[in-house]
Amino acid sequence: MCFKACAEGSLRHVVYSAQVAYGTKTWEETVRALGFPTGGRTLCITEGVVSRVDSIELTPPADTTLVIQIDAAINPGNSGGPVFDSRGYVAGVAFCKDVRSSTDNIGYVIPSEVVRTFLDRCGKERDLYTLSPSVPYRWHKLENQSLRAAHKVPHDVSGVLLTSVAPFLEGALKISDVLMKIDGRNISDDGQIELRGHELIQHRYLLRNKGIGAKTTFTVFREGQQVQCPPVELKDLPPICPRWPDVDYLPEYVILGALALVPLAQGHHWYKECPVELKATIDRWNKRWPGDRDGREQLVLLVTVFAHELTFGYHRGWRVVESYNGTPITSLRHVRDLWHETREKVQEAVGKKPETPAASPTKSPKPELGIFVRLGLQSDDDIVLDALAAMEAEPGAPASAGKRP
Repeated sequence: MCFKACAEGSLRHVVYSAQVAYGTKTWEETVRALGFPTGGRTLCITEGVVSRVDSIELTPPADTTLVIQIDAAINPGNSGGPVFDSRGYVAGVAFCKDVRSSTDNIGYVIPSEVVRTFLDRCGKERDLYTLSPSVPYRWHKLENQSLRAAHKVPHDVSGVLLTSVAPFLEGALKISDVLMKIDGRNISDDGQIELRGHELIQHRYLLRNKGIGAKTTFTVFREGQQVQCPPVELKDLPPICPRWPDVDYLPEYVILGALALVPLAQGHHWYKECPVELKATIDRWNKRWPGDRDGREQLVLLVTVFAHELTFGYHRGWRVVESYNGTPITSLRHVRDLWHETREKVQEAVGKKPETPAASPTKSPKPELGIFVRLGLQSDDDIVLDALAAMEAEPGAPASAGKRP
């Protein structure tokens, strides 16, 4: 982190750099948050102590990160600003606060250890960023005595029960294994590990803080014996509903007549804003590993129904499109290709060259061609459009999968 200063009347710049601390701050260490938050125009410095080291859930749910909780005031405008320790080293980066009315003085800092890991993942060539590896299994806490008895887990064995395993790990881990250790670090029955001393954190941190391809050793309890699995290399296992625009996917769309279709994604605050049915759909499909998705590459969402004579009687967007004229959809580009095939059939039927007719709201559909587009929707009635009318409703350019500039 650098700060630039310029003496009055001089063009010479002096750069002051702040050293990033190694390791994560611990309880009761003094920290100072710097920034330009609301309430004034000059530099604001607030002081407090580290009150907790924990992992908190981000969006998408089940994605967590290591954080430092501090009681120094963090307000809008502090995000991205440095937080210094008592030695003047950067202890982390301020990024959010708890705004619930029942809380007070709860701010969160991304610790320097996570910052360093992030910078290491930033590619030095072509501005690429390498994502952190995924947790390659689903698990269940083993605190319930009936569950332990059903799986014959002895009282002196602690860990979590594996309920699903990514295909690339099937040679090392198995469903119903009790995951006891990761790289020799013991896992408790509620899935936590000791970070330092008595500081507890979810064991996912051990995997998420590594790099792609990092070798990891799992120790499991299997069929009455403790088994140390051979080292495996971690991978990024992208969910079918992508997570971060411009990181693991590029926003794209298809305009079909007066309908807008996009891939179903998990954008910022998606879990708070999307309909309940879509939440259930995302949760259900995200539990399926790559290669176990019935040939689907994306889920396609009808996001907007534009006001037009063509869509009279169709009002509600935010529905998953499952089929096109009876053909199961595998991706948004698959929809585009099917729509292009339909356009060619229409152009051949009316004896026109391949070009897009100009939009004309006064023209009526021509059902005598007998060419229609039927979109099968999840848990809803189909949408049927006259293909020629859909072409006439488009805004000038041929329909194609577009990307944001």
